Parts: sequence; C-alpha cells; structure tokens
Amino acid sequence: MKVFKKLAGLILAVCLMVPLAGTVAFAAEGVLMYSDPSAKVGDNVDVDLVVRSNSGQTVGDVQVDMSYDPTALEFVSGDGFTADGSGTLTYSGTGDGAEMRATMTFRALKEGEAAISVSSTSATMADGEALELRQGSSTVTISAADDGTTVIETETAETAGATTDIVVTVNGTDYNFSEAFTGADIPDGFSETTLTFNGEDRKFVSNEAGVTLGYLVDNSGAGSFFLFNDEDATFAPYIQLFISDTTSIVPLDQTDAVNLPDTYQQVDLTVQDQQYTAWSNPETPRYYVLYALNTRTGESHLYQYDTDDGTYQYFIGSDAAGEASAGLPIPGAFGDFVNSHLMLFFIILVIIVLVILILMIIFAVKLVHRNQELDDLYDEYDIPYEDEEDDDDSESAQKSSGRSAIEDDGEDDEYDDEYDDEYDDEYDDDEYDDEYDDEYDDEYDDDYEDNDKTIQVNKKGTKQKKSSDDDYDINFIDI
Repeated sequence: MKVFKKLAGLILAVCLMVPLAGTVAFAAEGVLMYSDPSAKVGDNVDVDLVVRSNSGQTVGDVQVDMSYDPTALEFVSGDGFTADGSGTLTYSGTGDGAEMRATMTFRALKEGEAAISVSSTSATMADGEALELRQGSSTVTISAADDGTTVIETETAETAGATTDIVVTVNGTDYNFSEAFTGADIPDGFSETTLTFNGEDRKFVSNEAGVTLGYLVDNSGAGSFFLFNDEDATFAPYIQLFISDTTSIVPLDQTDAVNLPDTYQQVDLTVQDQQYTAWSNPETPRYYVLYALNTRTGESHLYQYDTDDGTYQYFIGSDAAGEASAGLPIPGAFGDFVNSHLMLFFIILVIIVLVILILMIIFAVKLVHRNQELDDLYDEYDIPYEDEEDDDDSESAQKSSGRSAIEDDGEDDEYDDEYDDEYDDEYDDDEYDDEYDDEYDDEYDDDYEDNDKTIQVNKKGTKQKKSSDDDYDINFIDI
C-alpha cells in the first residue's frame, strides 16, 4: 500500500513539472514577412517589411539584418534602415501595435529576380518578453525597361568620384554633397540644372516654380534630395506632403518667418520622422499650423494640419514676416487692440455707417414733407412766391415806363413850349407872389397854433390832412 502511495506521489510530481518546463523553454511567437514587388530596370521599387505577433500583443523593439544583391538592387531610402553600400542592410524600429510595418526603397539595376534575405533577427514584445520570429524573404521581379534596357551598370566608381568632400550639416547630421544621382532619382516635375555652389558649378534639380533640390549622401552611402536655398546656400529636409493631385508642400523650420497671434503656442510636430516647429491654438487642439513651401508656386505660406483627417489646408491668417501683417496700420496699444479684434472693429464700423445712412434718409424725408407743407400753405392763403412778386414788380415797372413813354411821345413840342410860356407869365407876377406868400403865412400860422398836428395845404392855402406830432406830409398839386 505504501508502495502505491509513493508511486502516485512521483507521478503527480512529474505532471506538475511538465507545464513549468514548457513555460521556461518557449517564448512568444511571431512572423517576419516581406512583400514581393515587381519593377522595370531603372525604376524605384518599394519593399515592405512586416513584423506581427501571433498573440495579438504589442510588438516592442525589432532589429533585422538583411542582405541583397548590389548588382541587381541599389538601396535608395527607408526610415530606420541603414546600408553600407555593399549589399548589407539593417533595420531597427519599435512597434506600436500587434503589427509593425516599414518600407525600404530600391532602384532596379538589371533584369531578373533579386532576393532580399534575412541574416539575423532580434525582437521583443512591448512588455520585454522575447519574440521569436519565423523568418521570411523577399523576391523582387525586375523586367526590361520600356526602351529595352536590361542592365544599368553599377555606378560605384562614378559615385565615388561624384561624391564631393563638401560637408553639409542638416539638423545635426553631416552629409556629403553629391552629383551621383541619375534620372530615375529625380522627383516628378523636376529636371536637372546647374548652379554655382561652393565656388563651382554643380548639378542640382529644379522645377518650373524655381524650387531647387540638391543631392546629399550620408555616412552609410545612402543618398537623397534635400531642399536647397540658394540665398544662403543651406539645405533642409525635402518631404513632400500632397494637398492635391497637382500640388505638394515641403515643411520648413523657419520660426522667424512666422507671425501669429499670442493665442498660438509653439510646439514640435513630427512629420515623416522629421521634427518641425509648428503652432497650436489651445482652443482648437485638433489643428496645427506650420510654415511650408508650395512646390507648384514656389511661395512659402502657413498651412493648417488637421490631425483628425490627416489633411493640409491653406491657412488664412498672419503670414511670413517678410510680408505685411494682416491688420490696420495703427501704431501703439490701440492699434494692437484693433488688430486683435479686427472683426469686431469692422462690425462696429458697419453699424455706424448704417446709422448715419438711416439718419440722412430720415432728414431727407422730413425736408421733403416740410417743403410740401409750405407749398400747401402758400396755395391755401394765395401767398405769392418770391419769384412771382419779382415778376409782378417787373411788369408794373414796365407798364409805367410804357405809359410815360407814350405820354411823352404823344405831346407836341410846340404845345409844351407855349404852355410853359403862358404858365410862367401868369405866375411870375411879383404881386401875386407877395400876396400869396402873405396869405399863406397868416393862414398857416393860425392853423398851426390851433392844432399841433400836421396840416396839409395846397397852393391855394386849404387844409387837407392831419398827421402825427412831428411828421409833416405836404402835397402840392400842379395847376
């Protein structure tokens, strides 16, 4: 009985040790895969590298060492990839999900099949657990070019001669200026040109808008185009962001050329593994504003990046410092206040103009009504207008003048002379004058004493009219 108990205990112990041994011996599993693209001689071809965990957990750090035939493929570029130029390629990266994907670009050099094989791998999960990868490989199928070309000779020797000793530093990394690019390397819309650089004529590429690119080679021998500024002979990363089918922009890291309201805060924005200075408004965190070059127009402007849609739009606001800032040219603190509240200022201005216009209309209507009331009043009381009175006076004067003219014209000159003579003879008698004067004086004195008022006499000495105390109106009647 005791023997059976010892045997059962031994079997139980063995069973408990089996799962423990399995846990120690096996790690998490995953798979390393490649795409198998096809291309023509002279064309660039993209090869995708994919690392996936079978458990669905997040992939951590990954490093893959690869090899390829440098006579069939020429490494061009790839984020996280480094090449020595002799057929050895290394990738290093970190995943952010159950699947990690990276892309490397080669140029097809000759017709046939070119293999990319894995030399070694090292991978972990996000929690640090080892990730065992089942390795795969890639086969690039290369066909003849459209013009029948089947082989492009390697340009190793040519590249060595064309890569200059001119060292250019871009974002802290040293590059050598090179003229070893080929027609297949030139981006769409650009063509080869010659510019003076470092005291000599060098090969560059440019487009119709005047955007210029230069070819730089890093320490691993990988070359790519960089944006060239011919004003100060500097280079900047060339990253194309397409905003339409015909237009792309290249981000620029030029903080001095941007003038934005104080509500925008300066931040760092990562675009295709390159860091650029951008600006964000805390009120609208969805959008970022960055300064970029338009490759179609050759002009630099502010563009807005929509993080939700992943799109870029032209930003209407304050632009580069070289241009006039949007706002009214009012100096001082008041000008700053007006420019920061420009919309409110224009709304108030429009309201003031509308109020003035309404008041003018009201005054005009009141003036018309007043004129109409005066016209009705003149018509009701038959009051002549000033112009009518002037016309009446003119007519009276003309009539009087006409009668006088007729009377003067109708009298006979001889009759006038004869009448004047008789009148003078009749009234020129001194005796009559003396008699008349005495009689007039006596009569006038008596009447004046009786009445303090005014008297009116004729030539015969009769009274006709009374007037006020000191006013005398004497009318003489010609006989």
